[in-house]
Amino acid sequence: MRSIRGVGLAIGGLFAVLDLTAVAEVAEAKTSSGGTVLDVVTSRLELTISHFPALAAHLARLPEMIGGRTVLLLVGMLVAGLAAEYLVRWLLKGVRVRGFGRLTADSALHGFWRAVLFDALAVAAFWVAGRLVLGQLVGGQIGDSASVGAKVGQIFLMTLIYWRVFNLVFLAWLRPNAAAGRIAPVDDATARSLLVGLNLMILLPLSAEKLEDFLLATGATAEAVNVAEFFYIAVTAVAMMAVVWYWRREMAVWLTAMVPQDGFARLLKLDVARNWWIGGLVFYGLMGAAELYGELTGNDAAPRGLDVIEGALIALLLFETLMYRVTRHIVSELPMAGDVVADCVRLAVRLFAIIVIVQALMVQVLAASTAADWAVHDRGAKIAALSAVAIYALWRFLRYRMDSYIAANPLPSADSTGETEDDGQVSASRLRTMMPLLRAVSGGVIAIIGTLLVLSELGVNITPLIAGASVLGLAVSFGSQSLVRDVVSGVFFLAEDAFRIGEYLDCSKVKGTVEGFSVRSLRLRHQNGQLHIVPFGQVGHITNFSRDWTVVKFTLAFTQGTDIELLRKTVKKMGLDMMAEPAFKSVLMQPLKMQGVVDIKDSSVIIRFKYMARPNNPGIVQRVAVRRMYDTFPGLGIQFAQASTFQMPMAYAPPQPTPTAPAPAPVPAPAPAKAAE
Repeated sequence: MRSIRGVGLAIGGLFAVLDLTAVAEVAEAKTSSGGTVLDVVTSRLELTISHFPALAAHLARLPEMIGGRTVLLLVGMLVAGLAAEYLVRWLLKGVRVRGFGRLTADSALHGFWRAVLFDALAVAAFWVAGRLVLGQLVGGQIGDSASVGAKVGQIFLMTLIYWRVFNLVFLAWLRPNAAAGRIAPVDDATARSLLVGLNLMILLPLSAEKLEDFLLATGATAEAVNVAEFFYIAVTAVAMMAVVWYWRREMAVWLTAMVPQDGFARLLKLDVARNWWIGGLVFYGLMGAAELYGELTGNDAAPRGLDVIEGALIALLLFETLMYRVTRHIVSELPMAGDVVADCVRLAVRLFAIIVIVQALMVQVLAASTAADWAVHDRGAKIAALSAVAIYALWRFLRYRMDSYIAANPLPSADSTGETEDDGQVSASRLRTMMPLLRAVSGGVIAIIGTLLVLSELGVNITPLIAGASVLGLAVSFGSQSLVRDVVSGVFFLAEDAFRIGEYLDCSKVKGTVEGFSVRSLRLRHQNGQLHIVPFGQVGHITNFSRDWTVVKFTLAFTQGTDIELLRKTVKKMGLDMMAEPAFKSVLMQPLKMQGVVDIKDSSVIIRFKYMARPNNPGIVQRVAVRRMYDTFPGLGIQFAQASTFQMPMAYAPPQPTPTAPAPAPVPAPAPAKAAE
């Protein structure tokens, strides 16, 4: 925020220095009489002030010329008009409030214009009541239509009518006592305060403009009129600057509320909206200086031009507020058709306001060109504006259609692991895959061609621009061969429809699901979450695992002695049943079947199965099929093989000698018998 304000202050300081330099140059410029502009202004200022006694004398004679009855009738004109307007508003209050309900519905403009129509009837009642009182001045009681009282009454009535018409416009946007019908994004208290301030901004310059007519109608001399306007212009300029300063916060609330929540340079817009009063003070200071200068020199072109600029800015503010009120009820991330039309209309009005402001600035304020000379530029600017609006409308329509298609066809998730086809990973269509790239390319082409067309309508020679762009493009192509190779390779890959978003690819060194791409590189999301950025120029070949169909093969082990024929028939029937089920009808292309025995081991028979399915989510078929086999086969006597049991090997221990029983003691042999004696 500090940087934005610093840049704004720097730019404002630069323009202030340039303006002061221009003012000094103008002040020192020589006129046709030989003196400087400053000398001429000084002499005329002295001459104007010298006629101040004539003005004072004329003002002293006004009570005698107008009379007390005329003053009372003028006051009665104001009171009667306001009373009639209030009475009509009171009578139509119920109908007007009911119309505000439409303002919050779909037909917002219908309720708005209905309320404005009722307010216009109240202003018409003001005019009728004022005319009736004015008839007392013209009807002979005071004098005929050529009398001073009648002229003053006519001027006073027209001033009041202008004031009430402008009040009607501001009231239509603010509605202090009816929040439902309010166009400006402010609360009740702010609306009431702003209505007073805006009325003052209309009454002060309006009364200054009618002051000349009033003095001339009462017989004042031209010199006296000039003196009166000189002093009143100074007072009006100071009063306008005071109004800007006093109501700066309330108007800042109005302006900041209309800044979009997102968009280009939002912080800068907010800063400008909060500090709008700086530009307001400078503008009305310059307007007062220009009017004083015009009054002294007799040249009122600059004040008229500033009045045009002021009117254009106020009208643009009211229009932008109305468009904001009409479109703010649309809460959607995707722009709707009403938003597209509103943006196109908003651009057309902004360009028209810019043309009006530039014309007033160049022809009237700065006198840099005459009206006849500027007519050619004005015609070219209007044609350029129409071309810009047409080009912008074309781009917004294309973008609206593209965004609608993108929203209606969401991209598949790179980490989708759903259990059905609807939840599984589904590749995007070819058009959906290329839509972001087509949108970017279309926007660039339309922007370049539109800019060239608008510049040509403005009188700019675009031939050097085209030639320079060609040379620059050739230089970039030579200096960035790898970039050109990536872009060209990507164009051919996209033209051949080698991949789409959501498909699983093998690009030699990396694998993953296509998450997106640009004109130069491809983004692959690995199943573990890593994101690979692969330039197209480095893609040697692409293996697409998500196209057309895929064949899934898997093996299961069964016990020795399994009835192979019964197993084949059972699996075939199971595959046909799955083909007929709605959940697998759009997935299976060929039913599950048994291919045969692929291996025989010690305690099991290895049998292979296969099926053909679409590559969206083929694994679900295998999971469901194995589950059904597990539930069905035991009842048919078909047993899955089990791992053979074996003893856990023991740690080696050296053999220990077996303990033996102790040997019996030897029995002594019996002694030999003695020989008979």
